[in-house]
Amino acid sequence: MSENNNQKSRVAQLVLRNAMASIGADAQPEFVEFALGAGAISANHAWVVVLEQCERSLGPVLLWSQKFDATSLDIFVVSDASLVSRRSQFFDRDIRVWLVADKEVARAESEPINQALVVPNTHEQFVSIIGESGADIVREHGVLSGEVMGLEVCRVVVDENDDTPRLEIGVGAHDRETFQMLHGKVATVESLVKVVNIVRGHRQSGSEHHPLNRLAAERLLRHRLIVEPSLVGASSLQATEPPVQRLNVKDAVPCCAVGIITDGQQIVVVCTASVDVDVVSFAADARARVAPDAQLVIATHTNNVTPSLAKLAKSLRIPARFVEVAPVVR
Repeated sequence: MSENNNQKSRVAQLVLRNAMASIGADAQPEFVEFALGAGAISANHAWVVVLEQCERSLGPVLLWSQKFDATSLDIFVVSDASLVSRRSQFFDRDIRVWLVADKEVARAESEPINQALVVPNTHEQFVSIIGESGADIVREHGVLSGEVMGLEVCRVVVDENDDTPRLEIGVGAHDRETFQMLHGKVATVESLVKVVNIVRGHRQSGSEHHPLNRLAAERLLRHRLIVEPSLVGASSLQATEPPVQRLNVKDAVPCCAVGIITDGQQIVVVCTASVDVDVVSFAADARARVAPDAQLVIATHTNNVTPSLAKLAKSLRIPARFVEVAPVVR
């Protein structure tokens, strides 16, 4: 371990000791290394302090605690305490979440589930252009966009000068800006069709490796499942927004779909294309937002499901299951 890592570990352990003292923890635990902060174990109880990536830390904390058969936990975080607290309630374990701020420790209150934002009516005028181009119409967190096999190729944005909505073409903000410089600010169906065809050609099975087929792999997986829902035991699926907004096309954020299985029951499918250690808590949060009583399936590519992740999915109060799907052949 490097000197820098040693220093981080010592700081994290000190924060944990102080936090434990603040809530009156009187055990004499064994302090154990934890990647995002520091941890301690005594019998079947664990204490963990998280100093980074708090918003995506619950999965790593629970996987870490499984190794020590901990059935109850105190989790101290320096941010996003309300989100972590809400997601902790989905698991069949005794979990308390605390916020550490300015050397003070306070019990976290669970953040309510945000209601879906509606796309403004003034933006809906661009639905026809997106649809005519052959792109899929996507509405997420109040934003209207178009995707081709899971990759965003256009979105409606608001002009900062006069609050006028307009459709911008391109894969991501920089590409949209470049497109405007070359073709102007007015998007046409013809221009969008050209982009749609180029992107579709690169994302088909058997296409050569290209940046356009490496982006948004989780959304490409969702597209495949919507086309062939039987891969996850569904009779029909449609895209739905995730519990948190993806801020950048390059960000690998799980995406969601909702549908019906053969017996008429609802199903929520959360797609990820990597070994995502926080996907179970993310997926449980998505189900609570979309359809709380639905069957929950986490879809990912082959060999991405570790035994510990599968065990964690079963520890939800309403268990989930993983389904592995072979990736697109290049």
